[in-house]
Amino acid sequence: MKHAHQHFPFVLYDYKSSTPCVTPHDCTQYHFYYIHSGQCDYKQGDKTVHWKAGDMIITNGITPYSPQAESDWNCIQTRFSFDPQLAHVFDPYFCTDSPLKAFIELRNFQIGLNEEQIADCDNILLRINRFYEEDEKAYYNRFLMAFYDLLMFISNLCKEEMDNNQKVSAEKERNVQNIIAFIENYYMENVTLEQMEAELHMSKYYLTRIFREMTGMTIFDFLRHRRIKQAKLLFYYRKDSSVTDVCYQVGYNNLAHFSRVFKKQVGISPDQYRKEQSSTS
Repeated sequence: MKHAHQHFPFVLYDYKSSTPCVTPHDCTQYHFYYIHSGQCDYKQGDKTVHWKAGDMIITNGITPYSPQAESDWNCIQTRFSFDPQLAHVFDPYFCTDSPLKAFIELRNFQIGLNEEQIADCDNILLRINRFYEEDEKAYYNRFLMAFYDLLMFISNLCKEEMDNNQKVSAEKERNVQNIIAFIENYYMENVTLEQMEAELHMSKYYLTRIFREMTGMTIFDFLRHRRIKQAKLLFYYRKDSSVTDVCYQVGYNNLAHFSRVFKKQVGISPDQYRKEQSSTS
């Protein structure tokens, strides 16, 4: 393993190494792996992944990778880590797209190269290594051009996956909007996942997973917020409404439970909130 020359921005660099590279994981860096020959096992977070000759792997660093210690190491690999700020050295007029788009959108991605792609990848990595090895600043620009060529090579390889990824995200967003619309229509009733499953034609397990993934909260967290928001509006606009009236109007059938949820979310009890609103003109 080599550390980058002062003017070369790879943080860690291994070209055609035959030994496992065990280094502290840094989630602020992007990482690239390419298996020239043989095969090996890596730990990706809490699962094991198998890599073989012709596999290229990119990661945005959030999920840690480390060689599987107990596996028989039998591969030649190139690996390097770099700061994503490195992409800022490329002139935006020169870049047709973000050079790091594949790292950003796909996060962790493994792709098997065909024979022609393997030849291209080997050639690019050979040029990167040649200019990396030179200790003169005159080679820095040629190194950057070779590195940019690799990033564009990666983007082209990942284009179909990125397009599909965007379609999946768009579909998830539509489904989440449908869930929100359902809640908007039925929040004043006794909402159940089974009812949503039947109405939206999606399994309740998928519904709960994508909603949390896209919004950061559970369906029932969102439902509680929607109900309490409506309760506050009712207290404001219908000052003669009792706490019990509002409780039932926003979908709760237990006054004590409604009061607990309201106080936890608003900071005061619904009765206190109602009195405050009644005292305002």
